[in-house]
Amino acid sequence: MNIITLLNQIKNQEIVLPAIQRNFVWDEEKIQKLLDSILRGYPIGIILMWETYNDIQYRRFDEAVGSTSPTDFLENKKKQRLKVVLDGQQRLQSLYVALYGKYQGKSLYFDVLSGRVSDNFEEDKYSFEFMTDSESEKRNNDTSMSVSYGEEGELRYFLKVSDLFSKTASEKKKLRTEIIEKLNLSDENQLSEEEDRLEVNTGKLDGVLTKEVNILKALVIDENKPQDSPERQTDSDVLEIFYRINRQGTPLNRSELIFSMMKLNWKESSTALPEFVERINQGNSFGLDIDFVIRALFAVSGLGTKFDVDLLRKKSNMEKVRSSFEKCCEAIQSTIDNVQQHCRISSSKILGGDANLIPFVYYFFHCPKLQLPNSEIVNFRKSLFLCGFTQPFRRWADSRLGLFIRNELSHLSNNEQQTFPIERLIVWINYWESVDGWDRRLVQRNSELAACVIQQQSGTKTHFNLNTQEMDHIFPRSKLREKNFEAADVNHFANLWLLPKGKNINKYNRHPKDYLQDVPDKELKRALIDRELLDYRRYRTFLRTREEEIITILEKRIGLSDKDFKFLRDQDGD
Repeated sequence: MNIITLLNQIKNQEIVLPAIQRNFVWDEEKIQKLLDSILRGYPIGIILMWETYNDIQYRRFDEAVGSTSPTDFLENKKKQRLKVVLDGQQRLQSLYVALYGKYQGKSLYFDVLSGRVSDNFEEDKYSFEFMTDSESEKRNNDTSMSVSYGEEGELRYFLKVSDLFSKTASEKKKLRTEIIEKLNLSDENQLSEEEDRLEVNTGKLDGVLTKEVNILKALVIDENKPQDSPERQTDSDVLEIFYRINRQGTPLNRSELIFSMMKLNWKESSTALPEFVERINQGNSFGLDIDFVIRALFAVSGLGTKFDVDLLRKKSNMEKVRSSFEKCCEAIQSTIDNVQQHCRISSSKILGGDANLIPFVYYFFHCPKLQLPNSEIVNFRKSLFLCGFTQPFRRWADSRLGLFIRNELSHLSNNEQQTFPIERLIVWINYWESVDGWDRRLVQRNSELAACVIQQQSGTKTHFNLNTQEMDHIFPRSKLREKNFEAADVNHFANLWLLPKGKNINKYNRHPKDYLQDVPDKELKRALIDRELLDYRRYRTFLRTREEEIITILEKRIGLSDKDFKFLRDQDGD
């Protein structure tokens, strides 16, 4: 089967993409490299498809890729014959875009004067570029002008791939004559090198796409078998085939493969998960993604928190995930609401990553009506900020999250009184992170979170770029280094604060007393900055004074204090 036959079947919607396939991810360079390989006659692999009449969820190939438009999924309710692509989507979509579509609004153009012999076989021999019509026209006019001025250098002339392929032999001959005259390629009665390449290249694309059958092979599972044949593969068989292919080549990461498996067994997930992610991120900067939702789903479904692909090969586990989805989404919503209401934070980044939210999603999942009991507001706030400062789940989400939930939270499903186990959380954090008290060392672990609490900033995104809040040094870092202050003092949380990007750009290394002179005393007081201490000679006094004030205010607003860690020391004393 030649390439154009495959592309025509895509155009006629005979070849489609199953919902299990991820979206198109190749960039321009990869597409251009693929076309170069084809024109050089290099094999580009095997396309694996499955012929089916089943009522599966699928989507069409895109004629316009690179946009953020939502994916439209269709269902084969009339049970028509379809060929769904299990392996080779990226290559087929690239070829389809090259011939029939656009990438981010640009068409693929072919330099019909490329193809020069080079000693470096790694370099592209045939040049392709994505351009707009006006860009290609300018490039060609520039080439024409350089010829008219007698400038030396390699000539380049771009034709749109789709236009070139659709032209007849006589139209191509006429086109070549126009280019030869425009670029003065003829050398008396003898063909010039450029003219020779021009003639070869204008016909080469047709040749490789319509005649070559060995460049791209196609293998079709169940091809031409009767619709009711008992020998046809089942949906589960095809899922296993897809799983094994992607396990061997690992083109998908674990969460992408899990999502693909979910989509095949649970059609609604293909749109339900992306739609929920879009909703939950509105009005905040938490930046939650499908990975987060999948991890939360695994947790509340009793499947742990690892992205273990093998778990979903069991139908019973898939059913657990499906049945937990709606309530899990509500638990995520409740978590985000309570973090914003009771902690005044709207950013996962400031909290040390979204993995720190998973235990609380599990907690709210098991709370009556998914609501935080009034008696637990203080516990919740303390626990959330403790995770935010110590970030215990940031690096070891797979193992630590599962261990903590299994040992400390799994009992929640059996209790009417839903108390978040803050003391047990402190024990685990002490074990994992060697944190044994509420002190400057703990605050230093996440100075941005401390600054947000002190300056009453939520971390939410701004509409105007120059208003974006940035962390910076009050006393300039470079000046402190010049004065031989140690790094611990230079980057002390008491020397850090948040200010808008626009003002931070203009600050440079100015003396703090200078660039803060027009800031009202009330604003400086709110940021716990004493104007009288803005003196390099009093820098250590400034640090000590502001450190004490910051810790005092944090204790008041968060509720955490050294008393919460007293039981640890009592245990050590025993």
